[in-house]
Amino acid sequence: MKISIKITAFLLAVVILAVPVFGEMGRGIMDGDMMRGKAKDMMTRGSEMRTSQGMMGMGFMHSQGGNYGNYVTFSVDNTTGVVMNYGILGVTVFDSIKVAGFNFKDLKTMGALTRISDKDDSVVIQLHDNPAAVINIRTKAAATIIFDLADGVRASKDGNVVKIEDGNLTAFIVSTNTTSVNIVGGEVRIESSRGNAVFRAVPVNMPMDGMHQKFMGEMMKNRAGAEVSIGKSDKYSVVNYSENMNLMIRSMDRDRMRMTINSTDPTGKFIMMNLDNSSMMWQQGQKIRLYIDNMPMRQVMTADELYGAKESSFWLTMSNSKRMQAMMYIANFSERVVDVVVEDEPATTPTSAETPGKTPAPSTPGFEIAIGLLGAGLALKFGRRN
Repeated sequence: MKISIKITAFLLAVVILAVPVFGEMGRGIMDGDMMRGKAKDMMTRGSEMRTSQGMMGMGFMHSQGGNYGNYVTFSVDNTTGVVMNYGILGVTVFDSIKVAGFNFKDLKTMGALTRISDKDDSVVIQLHDNPAAVINIRTKAAATIIFDLADGVRASKDGNVVKIEDGNLTAFIVSTNTTSVNIVGGEVRIESSRGNAVFRAVPVNMPMDGMHQKFMGEMMKNRAGAEVSIGKSDKYSVVNYSENMNLMIRSMDRDRMRMTINSTDPTGKFIMMNLDNSSMMWQQGQKIRLYIDNMPMRQVMTADELYGAKESSFWLTMSNSKRMQAMMYIANFSERVVDVVVEDEPATTPTSAETPGKTPAPSTPGFEIAIGLLGAGLALKFGRRN
């Protein structure tokens, strides 16, 4: 009798302990969320690690093959170089990202950029931890790039622009020198003679108004210059979409950021900016203004108006009091100085000899960012198509 009671108790304990395991397995199988669960788990684990280390804002941490950013998480197979379980804010977007025939060499991380290269440096995969979750893949020869979609993620094609959707997430993939783009069996397969493929999501908490797909289209025309994201603790991410562009953030305080921008290509370029209300600060009744070479830049009211601009102009939108996105068009280049300034209303118009909005403040120590130091790793080379 005592033996049977012990056996029953033992079996009951086994069942109780197994329930969570089978329940988790069943949940993944039944709702197709197993891969999504991995991204969610990675985001949770990464947040805990980053908090314990006092890390805030953009930038990757590494642990046991995982890469944990503020926005982006993924892992890398250190034999093949395949990117696995790529997620944005806990949602798995791609089960894998790979380049056919990739011969893995190494993986390096610098702040908000992780760079994966092959042995002859003919292929470089760059993953950015920023609000747009940018991935850019540079190839020097003919290549096949495969994005394997996670369960529940949809892909559609408009010409050579691929649209990625999953719930509230919207993103795009474009490439240069494309020979074919196909969506088959849950894969987006891009064939190109050489050049670049770029994945870019609509930035977090930003309205979807059509401007982002147009911005991706400008990349194929070599008219997308760069994207700047500034977040908590003065953390930053800069992505150069044009090989000829060099962008440097010279100084930043709570109500002014100064950039110098130059390009060896004198033709006009678009520059996207994502700012949150933590490094730069604004309040109700204040306004964001842009100045170019210490003179007010023309502000347009719609993104469509900006895309048709002939002179240097900017457009901005605020989804709430905590986040702002702006895009500017610089009509021609030598070296340009651009100031983003928080001003009270009514704003005063400075003379060409005055610093916009305020008396010049000293640069934040250690904040000067020479994007040129990143070399070709951050620069994307785009052909002169269209």
